[in-house]
Amino acid sequence: MSENNNLIPSGEINREMDSIESIAKIIKAINNLPITLRRKFRGESLHRDVDGNSTWVQASKPTFVVIDYATDKPKMEMVKMPWGEEEEKYIANDEAIDEVLSMIEFMGVNEINPVGFNTPDNYQDDLKEFECKLAALLAMKQKEWGIDKELLPMLHQKIKTLVQDVRSLSINGKFLKQIATNTQRVEQYVQHENQGRSKSFGPY
Repeated sequence: MSENNNLIPSGEINREMDSIESIAKIIKAINNLPITLRRKFRGESLHRDVDGNSTWVQASKPTFVVIDYATDKPKMEMVKMPWGEEEEKYIANDEAIDEVLSMIEFMGVNEINPVGFNTPDNYQDDLKEFECKLAALLAMKQKEWGIDKELLPMLHQKIKTLVQDVRSLSINGKFLKQIATNTQRVEQYVQHENQGRSKSFGPY
């Protein structure tokens, strides 16, 4: 009888299961990206008190802030912190954040894109178009959204790289193929093991 080369040797089953778990973590991380990016754009970090309670607080200047047009300076407000003190904090520009996140999601940064199919040419064309639109948007809104001018190139690069990394998963369906291959191999291993147990408990 010929040997099925797709079957996983028993010693490698854990490795395949770890690979499937890693794939699941990637999809979950992509799904959570809008929330993660919103926290980052708002300059927030998670604060835990002595009782273990968690609260998101502004730990650094937001990427996008509300501007006071009378002074051309960022608007500030007094905020009561979880430890009881009041501190002056920037007002994050949620309208700007929403627009950027919407643009990123429209470019395929979501849990659906990685399991899709895209050709290398389409990927490159879409990425170039996105780069141009993003650069134009950030430059046009730089003052209105309170973006630090010296940080503009770095912000553009970070967003572009994020979109590039997520979109690249769908080139020629490579991520979907990896999922299918790993799942099939584990299923074959389980089926093979079950057949072996059935024979060992057979009538002969």
